[in-house]
Amino acid sequence: MHTQRVLNLGPALMPDFMTGALFHSILAWPTTEEMCNFHRVSEELMAGTIRLTKAEDPGLARSVIVQWPQHNWPSIEARAQKPKSALGYLDKRLRQRMAAARAGIGKMHEQIFRIAAVLPPEMTALSIDQLCTLIRGDVSIDDRENIEKHVWRKSLPIVHLAMATQLMLAGKYGDRSKLGCDLQDIDFYREAVRIAQLLESVVHNHPEVSIIHDRLTLIRWCE
Repeated sequence: MHTQRVLNLGPALMPDFMTGALFHSILAWPTTEEMCNFHRVSEELMAGTIRLTKAEDPGLARSVIVQWPQHNWPSIEARAQKPKSALGYLDKRLRQRMAAARAGIGKMHEQIFRIAAVLPPEMTALSIDQLCTLIRGDVSIDDRENIEKHVWRKSLPIVHLAMATQLMLAGKYGDRSKLGCDLQDIDFYREAVRIAQLLESVVHNHPEVSIIHDRLTLIRWCE
């Protein structure tokens, strides 16, 4: 039986940049098979902040480490010693997740907004197949079956968080598909997690995604 994952975030547990690092990393690498990448990339993001902070204010960096002794600072600091980050495909993964979010919002539009979705002229139904075709340009993948396999299905464990993030980006920036890496924007993360919790039941109850009920990663905020 699959054990449901829970990711706790927020200022009661960690410094703001760590919340941002974990938030971005769970979006980019959401499946249990990608846990190693999730941990590596989140530490890379944390290390980048520590690297900059040490250069600008070594005392502040040390105070953060002293204030939060429960975290794996030796590993993070070791990564911070490297001159370059090895984040790799983070931006690409985040673009894929935002594309999946737009497909999810399209599929669950009526359940989220309580109004029927208006279909683009080229679409006859809000099927996952047609939605994957619609987001083809966002992910630079031509084959819609590959989009469904590598973008939509891989996004399912955190599709509620991805949709919440996309809704936040749309409200803040208008039509924006790319999620930047402002790791200190704690208000953004707080509100995204709040919306994601509201969307959990929408995802759970939707007939085409309900099979992931026990695979959904629950995101909880600790103030």
